Amino acid sequence: MSLTLTDLSRDPGLRPETDRLTGANMPAFMSWESPGNWRWHGMYDHYPALQLCLVDGEGRLAAAANAVPVRWDGTAEGLPAGTDDVLVEAVDQGPPARPDALCMLSVSIAPDHRAAGHAERLLTAMRQTAARGGMRGVIVPVRPTRKPRFPLIPIEQYAAWRRPDGSCFDPWLRTHLESGARQLGIAARSLVIRQPVARWEEELGHPLPGPGDYPLPGGLVPLRVTDDGQGTYAEPNVWVHHAP
Repeated sequence: MSLTLTDLSRDPGLRPETDRLTGANMPAFMSWESPGNWRWHGMYDHYPALQLCLVDGEGRLAAAANAVPVRWDGTAEGLPAGTDDVLVEAVDQGPPARPDALCMLSVSIAPDHRAAGHAERLLTAMRQTAARGGMRGVIVPVRPTRKPRFPLIPIEQYAAWRRPDGSCFDPWLRTHLESGARQLGIAARSLVIRQPVARWEEELGHPLPGPGDYPLPGGLVPLRVTDDGQGTYAEPNVWVHHAP
């Protein structure tokens, strides 16, 4: 099936569908309040041309990618702290006078369009946009898709796992690396969601009787409950860089 590349500056009517697709590709709690999530729609408002969409012949959304321009000196040490940090700066401060790179925060594919190369096409389009702007390329805080099966394994260790053929163990991280990306480091607390224990209990459907670490379906790491009655999910991501 032939898909057309567009963006929210050209087709703003795709915004609700883009929101729904992004949400459907994440656990429900990932849309809860966080510094970055509070500014997600601000990203649409400020940078609609960087919200890429692939649509079919009838205008239905098949895939979407979200990005913002960032300052970055090209070093691992100079990377942002993570998704929250990127969105806070991009929305609250506006675009840099001369962006150094694009930061792609999310790629979402509709279930009936997966394994068809759409993620790679969106990555290529984003790299081309960065190249036209004279930038260093695209940086991505990757959310490894298979990591929820191994929540107790440190993200640094998980990201280093390899299959018998030597390729990266995680499918989504492997897609980036096989597309030419370079792994740069870890965003240890890329997105932080802190909510009352009662809300987490409602989401999980069972009590969280006291402080400690609890399994969180869909989470890359456990949920941490503390004595103050709060539960915190601090998601780690893996930074990769796609040269233009």
